[in-house]
Amino acid sequence: MLPARGNVIIMETRNCQNCKQDFIIEPDDFSFYEKIKVPPPTWCSVCRMTRRLAFGNAWGVHFRNCDKCGKKTLTMYRPDNQAIVYCDPCWWADDWDGTEYGVEYDSNQNFFEQWRELRNRTPHFAKDAAYLTLKNCEYTNAIAFSKDCYMSFWADYSESVYYSSLLNTVKDSMDLFRAHKSELCYESVGVTRCNKTHFSNTCDDCVDVWFSRNCYGCTNCFGCVNMRGKSYMIFNQQYTKEDYFEKLKEFTLNTREGLQKALNMAVTFWNSLPYREYTGNSQNVNVSGDYIFESKNARDCFMCSGVEDSRYCQFVSVPKVTNCMDYYGWGNSASLIYECAVSGEGIQNLKFSYGMFANGLDSEYCGWVIGSKNNFGCANLKRKQYAILNKVYSKEEYEVLKARIIEDMKNNPYVDSKGRVYTYGEFFPPEFSLFPYEDSNASRFVPKTKEKAIAQGFTWVDKVESNYDKTIHGDNLPQTITETDESITTEVIECILCARGYRIAQGEYMLYKKLGVPVPSACPKCRERRRFDLTNKPISHNTNCAKCNNEIHTMHDSNSQKIIYCEKCYQQEVM
Repeated sequence: MLPARGNVIIMETRNCQNCKQDFIIEPDDFSFYEKIKVPPPTWCSVCRMTRRLAFGNAWGVHFRNCDKCGKKTLTMYRPDNQAIVYCDPCWWADDWDGTEYGVEYDSNQNFFEQWRELRNRTPHFAKDAAYLTLKNCEYTNAIAFSKDCYMSFWADYSESVYYSSLLNTVKDSMDLFRAHKSELCYESVGVTRCNKTHFSNTCDDCVDVWFSRNCYGCTNCFGCVNMRGKSYMIFNQQYTKEDYFEKLKEFTLNTREGLQKALNMAVTFWNSLPYREYTGNSQNVNVSGDYIFESKNARDCFMCSGVEDSRYCQFVSVPKVTNCMDYYGWGNSASLIYECAVSGEGIQNLKFSYGMFANGLDSEYCGWVIGSKNNFGCANLKRKQYAILNKVYSKEEYEVLKARIIEDMKNNPYVDSKGRVYTYGEFFPPEFSLFPYEDSNASRFVPKTKEKAIAQGFTWVDKVESNYDKTIHGDNLPQTITETDESITTEVIECILCARGYRIAQGEYMLYKKLGVPVPSACPKCRERRRFDLTNKPISHNTNCAKCNNEIHTMHDSNSQKIIYCEKCYQQEVM
């Protein structure tokens, strides 16, 4: 029953089952829940997001053998994980479809427990990747329509990209995070329509730009902040074309030592100038959150493009997405999605599910159900409809049984190991995830200690690093790429930061030569961590504008030394 005064739905404050903090459900939220016929949530928005993120794993990949053909394959499941795992060709083969594992619903057993038992019996695909659209992308995950990519994750329509993630239409680039329609870029975060943009953060339409932040339409700039349509500038100071290139030589950007010195100078300069309260563009209308582009009426969203009339969405980068709430990854004509994860491609009216794609419709409580519609409580099922626990019924039988299960879920809720109650309307319990917290997407964006993760019902498995015999220390690598020959691809390099061993792939070496930058002395994991550290987390808080002192809502870290301006002050000073 919705809280109302007369005919007007009112705001309500509730206490989160998980973190025990109060949260507010607004009238528009209640209207959405009523439209899709679900009860209001019992977890706050941050806890709901974290729970969903824990059911995806783009970055934590491992090697194990396919449980069908025995072939060694890269997978998002650890070798000791209980999941049955098929390599991509075996999972997508036509000799099974998931109905072989179908069971009848047992009203004497809790629904969530029956679903977990079914899920554990069914084969999972090794990687979240559309492998038929890929060429030479064996060492990637969460990727589609790409070729010649290596250790890149959460990417579409990309070519010859290394050690990068959250990409769309990127070519000949390396060490990027959140990049779109860009080429020949290196060690950057948040670049769109950029070319030869290196060691930069949040730049659009830039060419030959180094160590810059929040620059748009700039060419030949170095160490600049908050610039618009500028050329031949160094640390926001104007130079002539001739003087610019002469000054640039002093930084010796072809050497590792020169790059590190320039990075230190740039970060200091970045933090001396204001940050915008949120990152987005002028094509937004009525949005809140961070990293939002071309969106309208998108509230409390994070890293989204082309989102309309939605709230609490994250990592929805493929438009268009409409009328969704509590949904992450990845979009493409998704609508009426609630409490779902890692799903997209024409999906509609999905609830409490993950891994749903290829025109999934009208389904609830499903995991990795592909090209199907009208399903309830299914797992690893392909191209079926009117299925419950992977058993197919007639339409009439399906509707009757589905209604009966929902009623049973309300009367016989699941209670997890922490005493939290899961009736109809709750996403799966954290303890149901097959990924330990530190492997999951949640760990990247909502970091937790081992103790805190376990206390909140997530699983944890300590990582065991491979011990390689290193052949060269990172400090001893050649200073420039011109001093480095192809033999570097045979070395095992010791990272200068963590002592982890790493190799340089052949294509990676060729790309360093093309970009004119030295081989890095830090391993891919440490470089990735640097990029994540430059990115705000999807948790907002209130602070005050450093200029007008008005209260603002931002996702910038409240403990950082950043100078943060409200949108009005930022526009007045920068735009």
